[in-house]
Amino acid sequence: MSESENESDAQSEQIFKPGEIVPESGIYECECGQHHRYSTDVRGHRFPPPHQGCTGTGWKLVTVAHD
Repeated sequence: MSESENESDAQSEQIFKPGEIVPESGIYECECGQHHRYSTDVRGHRFPPPHQGCTGTGWKLVTVAHD
């Protein structure tokens, strides 16, 4: 497994809070566990707040964007 794959695996387990800098472009899922809220985020931008009515407090990486 490459170093970038290891980094992506570690990031997929990490929860990112709204307002934090996005470390890796990709699709992020709300961590509420209901698998219903997704956000496509670009590296260097800030994470948005959860969608209205969602009980989650952060985002986790689901799919890394390809360069």
